[in-house]
Amino acid sequence: MDLRYMKQLRNFLHLLDCWPHRLLGEDVKPFPLRSIRVLVTEWIIILVGGVIFLRANINERDFIELGQTYLTIFLTAFGIQRVTISLSKSYQELMNDFVLEIHLFHHRQKSKYSEYMYQHIHKICTVLVSLMYAEAIISSVLFNVTPLYKNYKKGMFSQERPSDKRFELSVYYSLPFVNQETNLFAYIVVSIFNVTLTFDCGLIYCGLDANLAIIVFHIWGHLKILDNTLRSIPTPVEMRNHIPRFDDKLSYTKEENEKVAAMLKYIIHHHRLIMGFMTKTSSAFGPTLCLYLLFHQISGCFLLLECSTMDAESLGRYAALTVIFFQLLIQICVIVELLGSQSETLKDAVYSIPWESMDTSNRKLVLFLLCNVQEPIRLKPMGMVSLGVQTMATVRAVLHYVRSEPVQINTDA
Repeated sequence: MDLRYMKQLRNFLHLLDCWPHRLLGEDVKPFPLRSIRVLVTEWIIILVGGVIFLRANINERDFIELGQTYLTIFLTAFGIQRVTISLSKSYQELMNDFVLEIHLFHHRQKSKYSEYMYQHIHKICTVLVSLMYAEAIISSVLFNVTPLYKNYKKGMFSQERPSDKRFELSVYYSLPFVNQETNLFAYIVVSIFNVTLTFDCGLIYCGLDANLAIIVFHIWGHLKILDNTLRSIPTPVEMRNHIPRFDDKLSYTKEENEKVAAMLKYIIHHHRLIMGFMTKTSSAFGPTLCLYLLFHQISGCFLLLECSTMDAESLGRYAALTVIFFQLLIQICVIVELLGSQSETLKDAVYSIPWESMDTSNRKLVLFLLCNVQEPIRLKPMGMVSLGVQTMATVRAVLHYVRSEPVQINTDA
């Protein structure tokens, strides 16, 4: 499968050792110091260091100043779960089935419409992965450039540094024997390390979102193909390839019923393939998506609380982050909503089949298929709640309530 966006996605996830190379028969080793065990160990150390820093300064600094530390602790904690998803057997099996069976590359030759949908999905995924790459890089740059610019404005790089000022960093955590907020050398070393850390964070959030989005787009493509196949079942007159006449028989002949039966069996098999893969997707990404929604609830409330003071400092620090986080939530929910909206059309597509012209055996197959398509196909994390626009609206309602409440934050040290 020589596809540009699949190579980009593989490289995206390979940087975090999250691409199942072994299961796909690829003899590829992780980059040095980039294996899952190394990354998880590194992130756990950063998480513990962040908690220690927060505990040591919670009574000495105001809520606005410690806000970034709260945020990075949340990002690190949820990021550890996301980076370990590739260790689960369900995720590895899902990726194996997607690459070797579900990808539209393997179905493009079945009809002209399949080829059209393959090309359409190919263009969408190419743009999507490129945007996710850019998003990860830009977010990492902004996260590190902002404190660097503030340090420059405060004169922290001048020969006579202000004695009452501290270096600002993108990620705060306690270090033994040295204080990176006052020591220039320690600040430089920690800042360089933070660039790598924040880039990894952008990769794990944007990378897995891109992976899930590509899978969803391909399932959506399968649903579009299935819908087209259902609506393309010919009537008796169309099957006979002549202009309708008044004296034409309205029912299929025995040979025609056999052809229609083969079409219906293929459609049922295709629908079963989609449903089975959808179940595997919900199982593999279920815990991650549940924690993802929890993360947006917590971080959204927190960021709006930080911005609620409406002063220049808090807005300068957190307004852009708030917009980015909401964009990530809207993006994944809208993409997943495509599945529910497209699967709703299958009911009409099945009923549009010329079932009245079929024999009893084929009518039973149509009835069986009609019963199967009644429930919309949705991504349900851990079987609890359907992910989609309605879920996004629920999260938004909670955040709107937090934002609408008058908040007074004591900024006294």
